This record gives sequence, C-alpha cells and structure tokens, in this order.
Amino acid sequence: MLQPVAFEKVMKFGGAALKDGPAVERACAIVRDFGGERPVVVVSAHQGVTSLLDAVARAAAEGEVDRDRVRIRHRSLLRELGLDSELLDRYFAELASILRGIAVRRRLPPDERDLVLSYGERMSARVVAHALKAMGVAATPVDAYDLGLVSDSNHGAARPLLESRERIRAALLEVPGIPVVTGFLAKDAHGNLTTLGRNGSDLSAALLAEAVNAGVLELWKSVGGMMTADPAIVPEARVIERMSFEDATALASHGAEVLHPEALEPALRAGLVVRFLDVRDPRGGGTTLETCADGRGPVGIAVKRLEGDRAHLALVGRGAVGSRALDSLADAGIRPIEVSRGPGRSSQLFVLRASELERAARIVHAACFADARAGADARHS
Repeated sequence: MLQPVAFEKVMKFGGAALKDGPAVERACAIVRDFGGERPVVVVSAHQGVTSLLDAVARAAAEGEVDRDRVRIRHRSLLRELGLDSELLDRYFAELASILRGIAVRRRLPPDERDLVLSYGERMSARVVAHALKAMGVAATPVDAYDLGLVSDSNHGAARPLLESRERIRAALLEVPGIPVVTGFLAKDAHGNLTTLGRNGSDLSAALLAEAVNAGVLELWKSVGGMMTADPAIVPEARVIERMSFEDATALASHGAEVLHPEALEPALRAGLVVRFLDVRDPRGGGTTLETCADGRGPVGIAVKRLEGDRAHLALVGRGAVGSRALDSLADAGIRPIEVSRGPGRSSQLFVLRASELERAARIVHAACFADARAGADARHS
C-alpha cells in the first residue's frame, strides 16, 4: 500500500487574496503551479465577510434578522466562479436558524458570536476547494477543529493548545487530495467552537505547518510582503526583503495588520522558513524571515489607535533609531505625548494625538527610510 505523501509546505491565503471570483481563481492557480506535490492550504473568509457576519449577528441581537446579505455575497462569488449556486445552501440555512435564535433571545454571547463568525471561513474553504477541483486539482475542504485543533475557551481570542499537534498530523494525512483548511477556527475542550482573533488564520497556518513538519510556511497576501509601513497610510512604503522573526513579531504586536502577533512562535519552534508572498506577483521575492538579525538601523513602522484621541507609532529597528524620528516630528510641529522604548531592544514608541497619526507616520518614514543606507539596513535587518 502506498504511503500518503508528506506535506512539504503550508500555503495560507488571506481574505483580500480571496476577495472575489478572479482572486479565488488566481489563488487556486498559485496552489496548482507553485504548491509542489501536496501542500496544505489554509484560507480566511473572503474579504469583508467576517465584518458582515459580525454586523448581522449584532443586528439579530437587536431583533433584526438579515437573511440576505451574506447569501447574496457568496452567491455572487459562486456565479463568478461558475460553481453550483446551491453549493453553500446548507450553511445559509444553518446561519439563518442561528440568527433567528439570537433575535428571539435579544442577546449575543461570545460563544454565539464565534459560531456566526465561523461561517466565513467554513464557506470560503468550500468555495476554494471546489474552485481547485474545477481546475482539475483534487482538493477537500476541512474544518480545522475536525482535525483536532483544540483551544482554550477564550471566545474571540482563543489560544490553541499544543497537545493538538499529533492529532492534526494524523488527520491531515487521511484527507484526500489537497486539504483546504479553515483558518481562524478551533474548538475548546467542551466541543464549543472558538475563534483565534484578528489575523487568526496566520496562527492556524503556522500551527498546521508545525504539526506536519512542513519545511516552509507561505503567507500569501495582497501586498508584496512585510513592508516598511502600511502602504494605505504611507504610499512610499516598500517591501522588506529579509528580516528577523523578532522584528516581524514586534511590528505585528505594535499594530501591523499583515500578521497575527503570535503566529511566528510555532514557526520558530519547528524551524520553519516563513515567506510573505504577493498573490499578484507569485514569482516575486516577497519577504523571508530569518532567525538572526545582523545590521543596524530602522526596519519598519507600525501604528495603532488607542482609546480616546490617542494613538501610538512604533519604529522598529536596531540601534539608536528614535532620535532621527523624534527630530523629524519636532521639525513638523508634532510633539509626542509620550516617548518610550518598546519591550526588548527593537522598538521606539511614540504616543500621539490620533488626529496626527497618519501625518506623523509619513514624516517618520520619510526621515528614516528615504536614503539608500536606511533602505539597505532595513533589507538586512
């Protein structure tokens, strides 16, 4: 009897990379052309769907049951892909029933909110698996909790339990074709569905890669890789070709939304190569994470809005990276409310008025990343 092929890589696709029919087809083509013999594919909900599900759940708690918006969104996607229009009808019916129950009780406890949000990933996995099949690639949709991914009971931000790993590996090897696995989802020890928080699909993918001893974890995004700043705020931001796990984790923990801040822990434990890659340019270099960090200088900027009229800007880097940023802010008439060092040795934190945040980010980026030397330091940090 032939032994099942071991998994060489895990490929995770975020919501923006699966936003519509053409995007799903592009992601599936990447799996077919760059996935190797047998990857594990992890998917987020299609762009905007998690927010939509949250909105309809909250509306149900106010007594209004919206049966249409989620269905219309996914039916449009199925039509763009030429897939069976009834493919997701079971999930639409289940979701409508849950929303009716919430409306009757007029309350939305965290466990029921998690249950509603789960339908984004569950439907996305079915869409992507069937789109792969339409391309002639054998694939099977799988819910991560059915593989044995167990978490604590902290609904909305659950933490996976390490004892899941052996069960996950054995279960994945039994899945026919390419497993297309839901990100973001788990179940607690009592069998209640949980979600892993914002960007939780990155964490799911890292845990699966660790469980199957994959050599590579690929995080496919709609941007070119980890960048020196959020390009929506700083148009001049550029891709960081190589950076350390420590710096990537620092950027994520300070607000860079490209990565779940805990996603790199399993990758470090397993010694994985981690790459951030661009779905629009699958042959591009993207960002590769390394365990060591040579070189000095600024690496990247992350921003986060706080309560009230406050926000913080983190400049991650090595050496005395804060003085140039502080001088540039002073020259522009921006006085930080507070300046401090971040945890460890790799960040300088500026607390600012929220109304000044985006302008401050552009000023600091121009000061720290405009010259060639800073760019070289960023690439080799």
